[in-house]
Amino acid sequence: MSRRSTDPTSIAEIGARLALTRRALGFYQVDMSRLMGAASNGQAWGNYEAGTRRISIDHALMLCRNCGLTLDWIYQGQMVNLPPTLREHIQRLMLEDAGNPVQPLTRRLKSARK
Repeated sequence: MSRRSTDPTSIAEIGARLALTRRALGFYQVDMSRLMGAASNGQAWGNYEAGTRRISIDHALMLCRNCGLTLDWIYQGQMVNLPPTLREHIQRLMLEDAGNPVQPLTRRLKSARK
């Protein structure tokens, strides 16, 4: 069994946070790719989540702008400056039991953008 790195700046940890964030937002990989301005159909995002590649600063900044994320969260795992609703949702997902599914934030984000 492989162990994840405990270094929050490692590519593996960044990828795990990106996957967790996508789940919290209720989006697919292709949606996240579009939100970060990538031309691919989810391939770039998949590489970031898998820890194959570190997310570029340009893509990270687009996610900050479009999803309310922070560079502190993406690159260092610091949740303190995330919007409260998103932070709480991510924290609940981190603690989620198999029998207690959490509703995604997708609907709330869409209505906030209007």
